[in-house]
Amino acid sequence: MLPLRMLGLLMLMILLCDADGSCPNDINPVNLHPPEVIGEYNGTVFLNCSSSEEYHDGLYLELGNTTHHVGDDKGFVSGLLSLSDWNATAKCRVKLNKTLECSKDFGITIYKTPDRVSLSVVGDGPMVEGTKRLLGCDIINVAHVQNLTVIWYRDNETIHTETFTETSVTPINVTSIFTINVKRHHNGAVFRCKAELHLGPEVPQQVYESPPYPAEVHYAPEFVFKPAYALVEEGGNVTLTCEARGNPPPVFTWTSNGVNIMASTRDLTITQVTISTTYRCTAANHLGKKTKQIYVRVIPRINPPTNKPEAPAERDADASCPDDINPVTLHPPEVIGEYNGTVFLNCSSSEEHHDRLYLELGNTIHHVGDNESFVSGLLSLSDWNVTAKCRVKLNETLECSKDFGITIYKTPDRVSLSVVGDGPMVEGTERLLGCDIINVAPVQNLTVIWYRDNETIHTETFTETSVTPISVTSIFTINVERHHNGAVFRCEAELHLGPEVPQQVDKSPPYPAEVHYAPEFFLKPVVVTVEEGGNVTLTCEARGNPPPVFTWTSTGVNIRTNTRDLTITQVTTNTTYRCTAANHLGATTQNFDVRVTSRINSAPMNSPEAPAERGCPLILMPAEVVVRFGDPVSVNCSIASNTDFSGMGWEAAFGGTGYEKKSSLTWTVKKLEAWDIKPQCYMTPKNGTQCFMTPDVTVYKTPDNVSVSAMNDGQMVEGKEYLLVCNIINVAPVQNLKVIWYRDNENIHTETFNKTTVTPVNESSSLRVTVDRHHNGAVFKCKAELHLGPHGPEPIPTTTSLPYTAVVYYKPLIEGCPSTYTAVEGKFSLDTLPCQADGNPRPTTQWSYQGEKIKADELLNRKHSGEYTAVAESSSGSSSISINITIEYSPSFACNDRYEVKEGVNSQTPCEPEGLPRPVITWLKDGKEIPTPQHWTKHDSGNYSLKATNEHGTATHTLYLDVLYAPVFKEGDHLREVKEVISGENVTLSCSAEGKPAPDIRWIYDPMPNVDQTETTGRRQRNVTITGATSTNAGVYHCVATNDVGTVTRDVTLVVKDKSRGIPQVVIWVLLILLFISIIVIIILVVHSRQKKHGQYNFIPSRATDGSDIPMTPKSNGVKA
Repeated sequence: MLPLRMLGLLMLMILLCDADGSCPNDINPVNLHPPEVIGEYNGTVFLNCSSSEEYHDGLYLELGNTTHHVGDDKGFVSGLLSLSDWNATAKCRVKLNKTLECSKDFGITIYKTPDRVSLSVVGDGPMVEGTKRLLGCDIINVAHVQNLTVIWYRDNETIHTETFTETSVTPINVTSIFTINVKRHHNGAVFRCKAELHLGPEVPQQVYESPPYPAEVHYAPEFVFKPAYALVEEGGNVTLTCEARGNPPPVFTWTSNGVNIMASTRDLTITQVTISTTYRCTAANHLGKKTKQIYVRVIPRINPPTNKPEAPAERDADASCPDDINPVTLHPPEVIGEYNGTVFLNCSSSEEHHDRLYLELGNTIHHVGDNESFVSGLLSLSDWNVTAKCRVKLNETLECSKDFGITIYKTPDRVSLSVVGDGPMVEGTERLLGCDIINVAPVQNLTVIWYRDNETIHTETFTETSVTPISVTSIFTINVERHHNGAVFRCEAELHLGPEVPQQVDKSPPYPAEVHYAPEFFLKPVVVTVEEGGNVTLTCEARGNPPPVFTWTSTGVNIRTNTRDLTITQVTTNTTYRCTAANHLGATTQNFDVRVTSRINSAPMNSPEAPAERGCPLILMPAEVVVRFGDPVSVNCSIASNTDFSGMGWEAAFGGTGYEKKSSLTWTVKKLEAWDIKPQCYMTPKNGTQCFMTPDVTVYKTPDNVSVSAMNDGQMVEGKEYLLVCNIINVAPVQNLKVIWYRDNENIHTETFNKTTVTPVNESSSLRVTVDRHHNGAVFKCKAELHLGPHGPEPIPTTTSLPYTAVVYYKPLIEGCPSTYTAVEGKFSLDTLPCQADGNPRPTTQWSYQGEKIKADELLNRKHSGEYTAVAESSSGSSSISINITIEYSPSFACNDRYEVKEGVNSQTPCEPEGLPRPVITWLKDGKEIPTPQHWTKHDSGNYSLKATNEHGTATHTLYLDVLYAPVFKEGDHLREVKEVISGENVTLSCSAEGKPAPDIRWIYDPMPNVDQTETTGRRQRNVTITGATSTNAGVYHCVATNDVGTVTRDVTLVVKDKSRGIPQVVIWVLLILLFISIIVIIILVVHSRQKKHGQYNFIPSRATDGSDIPMTPKSNGVKA
């Protein structure tokens, strides 16, 4: 039977096959330790994987791109997982057989704590009760955001909690928004936010907290107590206290029976009270006001005051050293200096004989002995209560002293003008202005001067005696009148510190007043003469603010509304018309009497100076006049010379002449202060109807003030539309007004007005601007021009506003960065890149490399090539840019001194230098430059020098190269050889080879008892010796030579011959020897025979006549015998 465990494995395999390769969890043998991993980015965790199934083909642990595995004899596998990849994975697999495996994935959570947690506020300035204010908690670069909880606190109270639904595994920036419904008790409260990463019970909670944000809330005054009463004995004194809380601190005003009795103080002291009275205290700031009543009740005196015993007289403090004999002299006796400054003090004694002279400067004492007559030192004015004293010790019991008079002053941090009450002022009411002087000392030396335009209207000093800085407010009450409209109010704070100190003056910003008042007509009732059947236009001139609405009536019937001018055509009867001018403050009425005169049928008279009415011989010079309000004006009227007349005159509200018998009269007004004046020159002919002419008089007034303001307070934000308003105060006539808008010095908009009022009005021109980053710092201004025609003044009257500088908040933008950049190692840092981060507010720039922050001033080396990311961030947003940076560097070698290479392979340099750009390599052998080898041979071993060069430098390295080569059989050893041996004889087979490293030589054959291998010294040769060869020894013997480079083989075929089949080998050798001897003998005989016939002979003729017939004598070797 199969073991139970094998049956279990078999069942598992069957189940897996049935499941089409899946591995159900209930039978999955994989166990993970731990199954869930939580770790911080860039950390490491140890993972373990095991299988409950013992029989398997392999267990694998995949950690990212790395796989650890064990064989079928191991039950677990483990390894370290790096958490430097946000998408890191880990899996365990068990291979049950060739086709089936089960696996499980580790749960991995990589977290990163925030780089920064900060609190931002949407909106500038203090909060205001009853409004809403948004706070933002900015959490920078955190992961996992789905594990993040943001908790908001007010002081130590939890007020809001927020979690996030994003599922990003990489770090992101998030913001939690909290809306405050602002209340007064929030003033001084500290808001903060806390970012917590909840990663489970196994991981300590990660908590990061923002800096605190202390809230400042402005709210209207509120009394601490309800209306109360006070009892005072008749003739006694009482102090009433107005306890009100508000921010800014309220300004107090005390009234009784409608009369102001004191302002700008919380306490009211009433002396010698005799009657019961109700006092009213009003506490006000720019957000509102509250009033409290205090009833003072007088009760009869019960016990008359008794005489108090006389207080004991004070001890005469100067009895020991009267002033007339005090020898101490101070230089200077009075010190006046600015806070945090220093002054030099000197002290001397007119008494030469003394024990010691002391100068006490705060806690520091300078002193000199009896032979010195003065002492000096520097006094620091950084302590408001600092003192300085000079003492002289005349003897052991008597000393005299004097104190320096010290005045420390501080100029105000700010002087501003506030208004109690909203909206425009109204004629006939009161309006309180407050001049707030913040942090000034000493207040008793302060004088506040109020101005309307450039006229001094009020001066105030202060009786407080504080030596430390305090904030005070001077209240000025305006009894509002219409001529205050457009007036500019301001206050100046002056510190009067004596003739030795320059006067310190600080000014508030100007406050232009807008006054609303009921309409008022310029002229008295008007009589208008018109020729029968003619036309006439009546003009209703009234000044009011807001501008009045006009209504015309005649005999109680409305005939026209909403227009200043009424034109009546074909007039035939005398009629009275009534014009009513009204606004929300009142209404006024003016009558116009229209009188009809008979038509004169005479030829029209031509006038060279002005167009005359038909049949009217009057000449006006000039016919058109343009005059500034308040300036003199004159027009001459004359009668044509050929006219017979009775008299003439000027009819006008101002400057009329009456009827005179003259041919020429001049209408003159020394100071024209009527806006719609229409003087008429008339004449009465002796025969005919009276006629008249009216010059065209235009009265103008340049604006009191031209200013630019933004409808939205605070900074502008890029991409949004804003409305700028040019306010033109008190200008006339508005139909001649042209407003020109400028951005810097560029004309961007022009506006004219189609109104037809002749009285001064407040007008405004609007400019809509969709701002972008280029508008930041742009200067907007508007120019108001009065175009009064050819008779107007030259140059054109122009008033220009003060510049309005736009502050635009815009998202950071990184400009000037290349996409790729090449730099040199050790000479480059990121802050030298031509990248500029532009934004408002000014952004901070953070560089990162491979997910890690890097300092911009850090010098980069060769390991730092890659992609760098710069993130520019501000409260307006963030932007990023990536740059591929290549760090080039000079060549260097990190090689060994000796290398081994194989013969015949490609000559890839075993020692490769580092360098960028890739260095050029030069080879030198034995000091001589050689071509770069292509293939190594056994003869290339030796010492080499390598020189590597690129544009950044040169490096050299010396090494020994050892060329290894495969075994080679010695010459004469054929790769295939046949060797014969006679059966029974001995035979030796030799095999020798050389190579590097030295080869291992061995013979391969069928082992036999009579076969033995031997090795020579040096292992260069191995022999096989066969003793008494038999037929069983016949066959192929393989000699194999092997080293690390290669293997060669040599085959020797051994043939064993039987003895009976041939001549014995000994006989063969004997025969061969005999044959050899015979050959040698034959050769000797032949040589000897030839030597006998060899010699020298003389030949003599047979018939010699000289008797020399001598026979020849042989010579041996050519010599005679």
